[in-house]
Amino acid sequence: MTPVSASPRRVALITGGARRLGAEITRSFAARGYDVLLHYGRSEEEATRLAADLARLYNVTVTPFAADLEDASAPASIVRAAIDTFGALDVVVSSASLMQARAVNDVTADDWDRTEAINLRAPFFLMQAAGKVMGKGGVIIQMADHLAEETGFPHLIPHQVTKAAIPQLVATMAAVLAPDVRVCAVAPGLVLAPDHLPESTIAAFLRDVPLARSGVPADVVQAIHYLVEAEYVTGSVLRVDGGRHLRR
Repeated sequence: MTPVSASPRRVALITGGARRLGAEITRSFAARGYDVLLHYGRSEEEATRLAADLARLYNVTVTPFAADLEDASAPASIVRAAIDTFGALDVVVSSASLMQARAVNDVTADDWDRTEAINLRAPFFLMQAAGKVMGKGGVIIQMADHLAEETGFPHLIPHQVTKAAIPQLVATMAAVLAPDVRVCAVAPGLVLAPDHLPESTIAAFLRDVPLARSGVPADVVQAIHYLVEAEYVTGSVLRVDGGRHLRR
Protein backbone atom coordinates (compact mmCIF):
# COMPACT_ATOMS: atom_id res chain seq x y z
CA MET A 1 0.00 0.00 0.00
CA THR A 2 1.28 3.47 -0.82
CA PRO A 3 1.57 5.57 2.35
CA VAL A 4 -0.89 8.42 2.66
CA SER A 5 1.37 10.60 4.77
CA ALA A 6 4.05 12.88 3.43
CA SER A 7 6.50 11.69 6.08
CA PRO A 8 8.69 8.62 5.38
CA ARG A 9 6.73 6.63 7.97
CA ARG A 10 3.05 5.76 8.04
CA VAL A 11 0.95 7.30 10.79
CA ALA A 12 -1.57 5.43 12.94
CA LEU A 13 -4.09 6.77 15.42
CA ILE A 14 -5.17 4.32 18.14
CA THR A 15 -7.98 5.20 20.55
CA GLY A 16 -7.88 3.52 23.93
CA GLY A 17 -4.31 2.61 23.09
CA ALA A 18 -2.68 2.67 26.53
CA ARG A 19 -3.98 -0.47 28.26
CA ARG A 20 -4.78 -4.14 27.71
CA LEU A 21 -5.62 -4.98 24.10
CA GLY A 22 -5.31 -1.35 23.03
CA ALA A 23 -1.71 -1.28 24.24
CA GLU A 24 -0.91 -4.40 22.23
CA ILE A 25 -2.42 -2.80 19.14
CA THR A 26 -0.32 0.32 19.70
CA ARG A 27 2.77 -1.80 20.19
CA SER A 28 2.12 -3.68 16.95
CA PHE A 29 2.00 -0.52 14.86
CA ALA A 30 5.16 0.89 16.42
CA ALA A 31 6.91 -2.43 15.79
CA ARG A 32 5.96 -2.13 12.11
CA GLY A 33 7.52 1.32 11.87
CA TYR A 34 4.48 3.54 12.25
CA ASP A 35 4.46 6.83 14.08
CA VAL A 36 1.49 6.69 16.47
CA LEU A 37 -0.95 9.12 18.03
CA LEU A 38 -1.80 7.21 21.21
CA HIS A 39 -5.17 8.33 22.57
CA TYR A 40 -6.06 7.63 26.18
CA GLY A 41 -8.83 8.66 28.54
CA ARG A 42 -7.63 8.39 32.12
CA SER A 43 -4.55 6.15 31.78
CA GLU A 44 -1.95 8.91 31.62
CA GLU A 45 0.79 6.99 33.44
CA GLU A 46 0.39 3.89 31.27
CA ALA A 47 0.22 5.97 28.07
CA THR A 48 3.34 7.98 28.90
CA ARG A 49 5.33 4.90 29.83
CA LEU A 50 4.22 2.94 26.77
CA ALA A 51 5.01 5.82 24.42
CA ALA A 52 8.52 6.20 25.82
CA ASP A 53 9.18 2.45 25.68
CA LEU A 54 8.03 2.11 22.08
CA ALA A 55 9.94 5.16 20.91
CA ARG A 56 13.10 3.71 22.42
CA LEU A 57 12.56 0.18 21.10
CA TYR A 58 11.50 1.01 17.54
CA ASN A 59 12.90 4.49 16.85
CA VAL A 60 9.46 5.89 16.04
CA THR A 61 7.44 8.77 17.45
CA VAL A 62 4.59 7.81 19.77
CA THR A 63 2.65 10.80 21.04
CA PRO A 64 0.13 10.37 23.89
CA PHE A 65 -3.01 12.46 23.64
CA ALA A 66 -5.71 12.69 26.31
CA ALA A 67 -9.38 13.11 25.42
CA ASP A 68 -12.63 12.12 27.11
CA LEU A 69 -14.78 10.32 24.54
CA GLU A 70 -17.90 11.25 26.48
CA ASP A 71 -17.25 14.76 25.12
CA ALA A 72 -18.83 14.96 21.67
CA SER A 73 -15.98 17.15 20.41
CA ALA A 74 -13.27 14.63 21.40
CA PRO A 75 -13.12 12.53 18.18
CA ALA A 76 -12.47 15.56 15.99
CA SER A 77 -9.86 16.83 18.42
CA ILE A 78 -8.04 13.49 18.36
CA VAL A 79 -7.90 13.46 14.56
CA ARG A 80 -6.80 17.08 14.54
CA ALA A 81 -4.01 16.22 16.99
CA ALA A 82 -2.75 13.48 14.66
CA ILE A 83 -2.67 15.86 11.71
CA ASP A 84 -1.05 18.64 13.72
CA THR A 85 1.59 16.26 15.07
CA PHE A 86 2.43 14.18 11.99
CA GLY A 87 1.03 16.03 9.00
CA ALA A 88 -1.21 13.19 7.80
CA LEU A 89 -3.05 10.06 8.84
CA ASP A 90 -2.90 6.59 7.28
CA VAL A 91 -4.64 4.24 9.71
CA VAL A 92 -7.20 4.69 12.48
CA VAL A 93 -7.94 1.91 14.96
CA SER A 94 -10.93 2.75 17.12
CA SER A 95 -10.26 0.53 20.12
CA ALA A 96 -11.67 2.52 23.06
CA SER A 97 -14.83 1.09 24.58
CA LEU A 98 -16.79 0.90 27.81
CA MET A 99 -18.18 -2.29 29.36
CA GLN A 100 -19.86 -1.96 32.74
CA ALA A 101 -21.64 -4.84 34.46
CA ARG A 102 -25.12 -3.89 35.67
CA ALA A 103 -28.21 -5.98 36.35
CA VAL A 104 -30.88 -5.04 33.82
CA ASN A 105 -33.06 -3.44 36.50
CA ASP A 106 -30.12 -1.40 37.79
CA VAL A 107 -29.09 0.23 34.48
CA THR A 108 -29.56 4.00 34.68
CA ALA A 109 -29.97 6.56 31.93
CA ASP A 110 -26.49 7.83 32.75
CA ASP A 111 -25.06 4.31 32.34
CA TRP A 112 -26.74 4.00 28.98
CA ASP A 113 -25.75 7.44 27.72
CA ARG A 114 -22.14 7.05 28.77
CA THR A 115 -21.83 3.66 27.09
CA GLU A 116 -23.49 4.89 23.91
CA ALA A 117 -21.25 7.96 23.80
CA ILE A 118 -18.03 5.95 24.01
CA ASN A 119 -19.00 2.79 22.11
CA LEU A 120 -21.07 4.23 19.26
CA ARG A 121 -21.19 8.02 19.03
CA ALA A 122 -17.42 8.46 19.31
CA PRO A 123 -16.62 5.86 16.62
CA PHE A 124 -18.99 7.54 14.17
CA PHE A 125 -17.56 11.00 14.70
CA LEU A 126 -14.02 9.60 14.62
CA MET A 127 -14.76 8.07 11.20
CA GLN A 128 -16.40 11.31 10.07
CA ALA A 129 -13.39 13.41 11.09
CA ALA A 130 -10.81 10.94 9.76
CA GLY A 131 -12.62 10.58 6.46
CA LYS A 132 -12.26 14.31 5.84
CA VAL A 133 -8.46 14.28 6.16
CA MET A 134 -7.29 10.82 5.08
CA GLY A 135 -6.05 10.50 1.54
CA LYS A 136 -6.41 7.62 -0.90
CA GLY A 137 -5.40 4.36 0.75
CA GLY A 138 -6.52 5.34 4.24
CA VAL A 139 -7.90 2.60 6.49
CA ILE A 140 -10.23 2.76 9.50
CA ILE A 141 -10.56 -0.31 11.72
CA GLN A 142 -13.33 -0.33 14.32
CA MET A 143 -13.29 -2.82 17.18
CA ALA A 144 -16.57 -4.73 17.40
CA ASP A 145 -17.39 -7.48 19.92
CA HIS A 146 -18.67 -11.06 19.86
CA LEU A 147 -20.99 -10.08 22.75
CA ALA A 148 -23.13 -8.17 20.26
CA GLU A 149 -24.44 -11.53 19.04
CA GLU A 150 -24.81 -13.18 22.46
CA THR A 151 -27.95 -13.43 24.60
CA GLY A 152 -26.46 -14.92 27.76
CA PHE A 153 -24.99 -11.72 29.18
CA PRO A 154 -27.91 -9.47 30.17
CA HIS A 155 -25.75 -7.70 32.76
CA LEU A 156 -23.84 -6.17 29.82
CA ILE A 157 -26.85 -4.98 27.82
CA PRO A 158 -25.73 -1.37 27.14
CA HIS A 159 -22.39 -2.66 25.86
CA GLN A 160 -24.04 -5.37 23.77
CA VAL A 161 -26.58 -3.09 22.15
CA THR A 162 -24.09 -0.38 21.27
CA LYS A 163 -21.65 -2.93 19.85
CA ALA A 164 -24.48 -4.54 17.86
CA ALA A 165 -24.75 -1.29 15.89
CA ILE A 166 -21.10 -1.40 14.83
CA PRO A 167 -21.53 -3.65 11.74
CA GLN A 168 -24.15 -1.26 10.34
CA LEU A 169 -21.94 1.73 11.09
CA VAL A 170 -18.99 0.09 9.38
CA ALA A 171 -21.00 -0.94 6.33
CA THR A 172 -22.49 2.53 5.87
CA MET A 173 -19.23 4.40 6.37
CA ALA A 174 -17.38 1.99 4.09
CA ALA A 175 -19.83 2.87 1.33
CA VAL A 176 -19.64 6.60 2.06
CA LEU A 177 -15.84 6.80 2.20
CA ALA A 178 -15.09 4.50 -0.74
CA PRO A 179 -13.11 4.40 -2.91
CA ASP A 180 -10.44 6.41 -1.12
CA VAL A 181 -10.79 5.15 2.47
CA ARG A 182 -11.60 1.59 3.55
CA VAL A 183 -13.58 0.86 6.73
CA CYS A 184 -13.65 -2.56 8.43
CA ALA A 185 -14.12 -4.06 11.87
CA VAL A 186 -12.62 -6.81 13.99
CA ALA A 187 -14.90 -8.66 16.43
CA PRO A 188 -12.83 -10.47 19.06
CA GLY A 189 -14.14 -13.32 21.15
CA LEU A 190 -12.79 -14.10 24.60
CA VAL A 191 -9.43 -12.29 24.65
CA LEU A 192 -7.84 -11.00 27.88
CA ALA A 193 -10.68 -12.09 30.14
CA PRO A 194 -11.32 -9.81 33.13
CA ASP A 195 -9.26 -10.80 36.16
CA HIS A 196 -12.36 -11.32 38.28
CA LEU A 197 -13.93 -13.83 35.85
CA PRO A 198 -13.98 -17.30 37.51
CA GLU A 199 -12.11 -20.12 35.79
CA SER A 200 -15.35 -22.13 35.80
CA THR A 201 -17.08 -19.41 33.77
CA ILE A 202 -14.24 -19.31 31.25
CA ALA A 203 -14.29 -23.11 30.94
CA ALA A 204 -18.05 -23.11 30.34
CA PHE A 205 -17.69 -20.41 27.67
CA LEU A 206 -14.92 -22.31 25.90
CA ARG A 207 -17.07 -25.44 25.58
CA ASP A 208 -18.86 -23.56 22.79
CA VAL A 209 -15.65 -22.46 21.06
CA PRO A 210 -14.73 -24.95 18.31
CA LEU A 211 -11.02 -24.08 18.52
CA ALA A 212 -11.21 -24.89 22.25
CA ARG A 213 -9.17 -22.00 23.62
CA SER A 214 -9.45 -18.37 24.50
CA GLY A 215 -7.87 -15.84 22.19
CA VAL A 216 -4.65 -13.94 22.77
CA PRO A 217 -3.88 -10.36 21.75
CA ALA A 218 -1.73 -11.57 18.86
CA ASP A 219 -4.83 -13.13 17.26
CA VAL A 220 -6.57 -9.76 17.17
CA VAL A 221 -3.47 -7.85 16.10
CA GLN A 222 -2.95 -10.23 13.19
CA ALA A 223 -6.53 -9.65 12.04
CA ILE A 224 -6.15 -5.88 12.25
CA HIS A 225 -3.00 -5.86 10.15
CA TYR A 226 -4.54 -8.21 7.60
CA LEU A 227 -7.34 -5.71 7.10
CA VAL A 228 -4.91 -2.79 6.95
CA GLU A 229 -3.06 -4.45 4.08
CA ALA A 230 -6.03 -6.11 2.31
CA GLU A 231 -6.62 -3.48 -0.35
CA TYR A 232 -9.73 -5.14 -1.83
CA VAL A 233 -11.60 -5.50 1.47
CA THR A 234 -13.98 -2.91 2.89
CA GLY A 235 -17.20 -2.97 4.91
CA SER A 236 -16.29 -6.34 6.44
CA VAL A 237 -16.45 -7.50 10.05
CA LEU A 238 -13.78 -10.10 10.74
CA ARG A 239 -14.69 -12.40 13.62
CA VAL A 240 -11.76 -13.51 15.77
CA ASP A 241 -13.73 -15.72 18.14
CA GLY A 242 -12.38 -19.23 17.64
CA GLY A 243 -15.56 -20.13 15.78
CA ARG A 244 -17.94 -19.50 18.67
CA HIS A 245 -20.44 -17.86 16.32
CA LEU A 246 -20.89 -21.25 14.62
CA ARG A 247 -22.52 -22.70 17.75
CA ARG A 248 -24.99 -19.96 18.63
